[in-house]
Amino acid sequence: MIFWHNKFICLIILAGSASEFLAEDAASDQKTFYPIRYKNCKSQFEVLSVAITTNCSSTDRCHFSRGSVLAIQIVFKPNRRVESLQTAVWAHLGDARGALARFHIDNENACADSNITCPVEPGQTYWYTQPVRMLAEYPTVEVQVNWLLTSPTALSSDSDGGTAERGQPPRAREICVKMLAKLMEKSDTETK
Repeated sequence: MIFWHNKFICLIILAGSASEFLAEDAASDQKTFYPIRYKNCKSQFEVLSVAITTNCSSTDRCHFSRGSVLAIQIVFKPNRRVESLQTAVWAHLGDARGALARFHIDNENACADSNITCPVEPGQTYWYTQPVRMLAEYPTVEVQVNWLLTSPTALSSDSDGGTAERGQPPRAREICVKMLAKLMEKSDTETK
């Protein structure tokens, strides 16, 4: 009986260790998001918050290291049903009057691997999350980032019937937020 009791205790200890290991492993996959300063740029949906995995809440301009990966989270509430959403990211180099460039992201389908499923329904709250790679090839520069979630139909024509100009972001936007950022060398951000 004591022999069985010892095995039972051993199993409890092993089970406890395994659950602690799994909890630690699950916790390591969790990202901590920090709210950032942003401006809503004529979103049709209600934007509740914008956050990223780099803590830059005490500055107007977030500093990102080239060669790093971060994530953005946009919490929003639709005002109507939308079947699908596409992600588009544009950056003004320097400031809002600087050259406009399309920013590459790995996943432009906002309904896949972004923590939301489509269609999105009116009145529901959604937490869109997207990883972002800061490629080592990017220049060290200050930028104004425009992050958009749009219905694919808005990418070819606006709600007022006009088409978006070629090489420009669409005028009709379900979500549009602007934020200021600075791409820096890794050693520059470590001292900030």
